[in-house]
Amino acid sequence: MSVLKLKLDQEQLVEDFFEDTWLAGIISQARDYQVCWQINKQLGLDLRVNNSLEINLTKNRRSYYFTVFEYQELTKSAAHYFYNNHCKAEFLLPELKHVDYIWLIKGNYYQAADVKLLTEQCRKVETVQLVTLLDMKDIKNKINLIF
Repeated sequence: MSVLKLKLDQEQLVEDFFEDTWLAGIISQARDYQVCWQINKQLGLDLRVNNSLEINLTKNRRSYYFTVFEYQELTKSAAHYFYNNHCKAEFLLPELKHVDYIWLIKGNYYQAADVKLLTEQCRKVETVQLVTLLDMKDIKNKINLIF
């Protein structure tokens, strides 16, 4: 009797997940819930922590948990995900150690001009020091963002 083994195509998984997405890096010294609260006020969003999306990474036999906040814009068929990039000196995206938070906008509603406007509004948030759009090609560990 032969055993059939299925192999997950990670490249296809990454390609499918990041289709129609925008990624921004945010630098802030404030806690994640404080930044999200202020972004919610400034941009009219409703980012809330979603414990079922929390990302667990294991390195050197230690587990690290990265908080993910979520907001679904049902009328625009868009979703916003706000990731904490660090946990106890470990990073969700090690190539972006200088970035505290990652904001992923998923869906085909938002175009380049819309995202530029959102990032400009986000820069006005009191606790936010810097917001920059990130290029997906420069991110090596983007599989860590998939929940």
